[in-house]
Amino acid sequence: MRHACLLFFALATAALHAEEPAPAAPSFDVTPDAELLAKLEALPANTWMKLPPCKTTGDLAWLGKDQDYRRMGPRVRDYCNRAVWAPERKRALYCGAGHNIHPYNDVWEFDLAANTWICLYGADPSFSRRFQGPEDQDVAWVKAHAVLKDGVLRSPRGAPLRPAHTWWGLAYDTDRKRMVFWDAHKGILFTDRAMLAKALGIDPKDEMLKGSGSGPGEAYVFEFDPETRTWQDVLTKAPKAYESSELEYLGDRKTLWLQSGKTYTLNADRKAWADGGKSPFGSGGVSAYDPDTHSVVAVTGPHTWIYSTQTGAWKQGKALDGDGAIVPSSTFAYDSAAKRFVLYTHLAKKDEPKAAPRLWLYDAATDTWSDPAPQGERCAAGNVVGYYDAARNVTVIYSNSQTWVFRAKK
Repeated sequence: MRHACLLFFALATAALHAEEPAPAAPSFDVTPDAELLAKLEALPANTWMKLPPCKTTGDLAWLGKDQDYRRMGPRVRDYCNRAVWAPERKRALYCGAGHNIHPYNDVWEFDLAANTWICLYGADPSFSRRFQGPEDQDVAWVKAHAVLKDGVLRSPRGAPLRPAHTWWGLAYDTDRKRMVFWDAHKGILFTDRAMLAKALGIDPKDEMLKGSGSGPGEAYVFEFDPETRTWQDVLTKAPKAYESSELEYLGDRKTLWLQSGKTYTLNADRKAWADGGKSPFGSGGVSAYDPDTHSVVAVTGPHTWIYSTQTGAWKQGKALDGDGAIVPSSTFAYDSAAKRFVLYTHLAKKDEPKAAPRLWLYDAATDTWSDPAPQGERCAAGNVVGYYDAARNVTVIYSNSQTWVFRAKK
């Protein structure tokens, strides 16, 4: 009886929403913390500072009575260690999932000035690996929670059905003012695809239902508009790619850049990706873009690689001797004030029983890594999300309600 009641409610709600115009996005205003801003302003160079516990607000009804999320913020998804800076909003955006960890399409935004995480998009109901109920009821549930639009499977509100394995596939398009989310599995990994096919009238052998390894077009690129708090366009003609890829937005070139076995850039018509040739390294690394030198720096393990967007060529930089970076053990950002790339890593070192977090700076102009031996209360967290806050000139490191900032140069 309970199953039937819930099913009726879901179908009635879906039908009602289909007939109504989209409601205006609610306003989630936050108040800047004057005391915190004063401390940020006074923070010396080469210094850490730990913030008070973060606050949360926004679209939180989907969390129900889960007080941990309400207290901690979005939590770190173990294979999504990057937030992306939205300069016009002076905030950073975050979403994604890991190896079947937090398989939700929620989107959050962090306002450092208010030390507050804002849930912009409450998650849609998550799909199951295998439905167990009576088939007619399962089919009805899928019809209420999934649509096939423009050849793309997504939620009725336009989001990926079940994100997974985000790795370093998050960027921010500063021209379209949208977060860009690379999903090598089209948002349907760990879903009951047979039930999707049955409910939505799709041929079970359709390429649409295939994931990584199916060839060109196997990945989707989803876009999220933080102003309207809605998932928008989906780019479907992505190249054959590894799931653990590096995605960047090249603001000076107004295009997306991807390293995934090969190096790609999205063409101006946004309908095809230019093949820039084989990359000299594998997957699982971190990257960041420096628009001043037109260079993407990528770190995977101990190796450093520099890609010139002007020449389209890779060169190998100085290795990080005795240390390294990899997702999900590291985060990486470009500090435009210090002109340095900031690496925070807790990759386990050889012969060390327990990894200790470290911070490194990379100078692309001189091809050198340095340990700045920073002052202050060092970040001690393992699983983290990081980004560079250009408005406050600090690298931000978040770990489940705990937040630290690091200033490289005053």
